[in-house]
This record gives sequence, C-alpha cells and structure tokens, in this order.
Amino acid sequence: MNNRTKNAIYSLILVAIVAIVWFYRDSQKPKTEKLPYIFISGEAQGTTYNITYSDTENRNFKNQVDSILRKFDLSLSTYIKSSEIVRFNNSDSFQFQSPYFYPVLEKSKEIYNASEGAFDPTVYPLIEAWGFGPEKVDFPDSSRIEEIKKYVGFEYIKFDKRQVKKAKEKVSLDFNAIAQGYSIDVVYDFLQSQGIENMMVELGGELRVKGNNENGDLWAIGIDDPKQEAGQQPKRVAIINLDNEAISTSGNYRKFFMHEGKKYGHSINPKTGYPVQRDIISATVVAPTCMEADAWSTAFMVTGLEKAKEMLNSENHLKAFFIYEDENGELQKFNTENLSKNIMLE
Repeated sequence: MNNRTKNAIYSLILVAIVAIVWFYRDSQKPKTEKLPYIFISGEAQGTTYNITYSDTENRNFKNQVDSILRKFDLSLSTYIKSSEIVRFNNSDSFQFQSPYFYPVLEKSKEIYNASEGAFDPTVYPLIEAWGFGPEKVDFPDSSRIEEIKKYVGFEYIKFDKRQVKKAKEKVSLDFNAIAQGYSIDVVYDFLQSQGIENMMVELGGELRVKGNNENGDLWAIGIDDPKQEAGQQPKRVAIINLDNEAISTSGNYRKFFMHEGKKYGHSINPKTGYPVQRDIISATVVAPTCMEADAWSTAFMVTGLEKAKEMLNSENHLKAFFIYEDENGELQKFNTENLSKNIMLE
C-alpha cells in the first residue's frame, strides 16, 4: 500500500470520526420540540369558520366548537325563528336564557354611546326595510323610512343582567354587526381555557389571534382591495401583523344592490335611515376583542373619515386602517399611528 492510498484512508477515517463526534454532541443538545398545528373548519352563521392552533396533546376541538356556535346562534341569530333575539323582537321583554345576550347588550350600549349613535343595534327594522334582512322586500319610499326611524334608537332598550325590555313599541334588535365578532371571542375563550397558547380563530373574514403561527411569527392578515373585480385573483392592499389582537373589516363593496342605476350598500345610517354614502369604502379595526373590532368597523363606515379620526383620538385602544375616496374620487389609505409598526402597505 503506497503513501497516497494510506493518506486517503486516514482522511476518510478522520472525517468519519469528526462526523460521529458531531452527531453525538448534537444528540446531547436539548431539543425544542415543535408543537403540531391543527386546522379545523366548518359552517356557522351563514358562512364558514377556520381555526388553526397548536396543542401539546394534539386535540381536535371541532365538535366542541360546532356545539358552541350552534348554541350561540340559538341566542343571537335573527335567521333562527326560535332564537332568543327573535323572541325578544316579537315581544315586549325577554328574560335571558343563555350567557350570550347580556354581554353583547352591554358592549353595544358602550359603543353606541362612544360612537354617538353611529353603531346602533336597533337599526334592524331599517335593515329589513332595505332588504338586507331574512326577507326580500320592495324598495322603500321616504315616508316608510321616516316612520321606521321613530322606533330606532338604543335608548329605547332597557336591560339588566337578568332581562331586556322595550321602552317603545316596535323596537327590534339586530346584532349582526357585533355578534359575529363576539362569537369569535367565545370560541377563543374556550380554546384558551383548554391551555391553547398559539391560535387563529376566523369566522366570516373576522378573526382573533394569540401567540404565533407555525413559523414562529406573528399572525399576518391581508386586507383586500375593495375595487377588485369579482372573479379576479385576490389582491391585497395591506398586510397587518397582529400581536394578540382581533381584526374586523367592514365595507359596502361586496354586499349591495342596484336600484335605478344607483348602488345601495348594506351599512345603514341609523340617524338618516338610509344606506351609507360616505368617503370610507373599507374600514378595518384592530382591537383587544373581536366584538369591539366588529362593532367599531361598522360604526366608522357610518361616521365617515374625519369623524372617525376624531373618535379614534379618544378610543386609543383601537387601531384602524381605512381605504377611502378623496374629493376627486381617487382611492386613498389612512392608518392610525399606533398601527404603523404592524402594517405593510402594498
């Protein structure tokens, strides 16, 4: 055996020894186990839900989530004739039977006052009159709208922790602008009670997150271009990173109807009685809870840009991103200062 062959053999042995030592040392290092992320989905409230979470026990909570959402709808859905809210709307008073009715009334009153009536769950008769309720109706005339406005106003709702009453006949409630967000909070609270530390709970495009995603990053949420044509590839105008927060976007660019060449969106101004015709096209709100984000995104569609900015100065626990039309009809973007570090504009 010549020296060249011996050197080659020695080199291979040395490489093998180094490899063995490296693998041994690596095996002795403490391992950070990557938790499995679980994805569940289903249907609820006339739309879909999607939930992603990590769990050391690899549990699947779909049955529990479906049960929670069914019970929730039996309390606050206006599309279920036997629900608590429908039974209240058809009577003068109602004694709470579920744990869901009172909290949403309490938060509604708070945001009704803070938004100066821009958010008002008693807008339901107007929603029905404009054809955005369970039943389709003819286009309403001005006299009908003025008549309905006589019994729109959250001040006509009286409640305590046991029951809710009407202070005026024909007053009706609709929590569609807050209940969906609240249902997300309810599911979120359930998962948190099970020890879940990393999750995203989404229902109908609204969501609430905790911790990090599977890559160890903050959950990132895309905001759609409101001017995008139906059927086109999704286009984002912004990406928002959420840090243990909730987010909701309201807009009239998907749910509307045309009448005599004019577009009528589903956001109703409780004070005028008519669909909103404001500069804000899309209102995104980031808040500690999804119930708040849901209600405030609706309120800002009603107030318009300048009033929304004024209110945000007082409601500094909120973060907001608006897409609006300027005086020339051009699309513009606005975000609050406290959202700047967590938003990336496209």
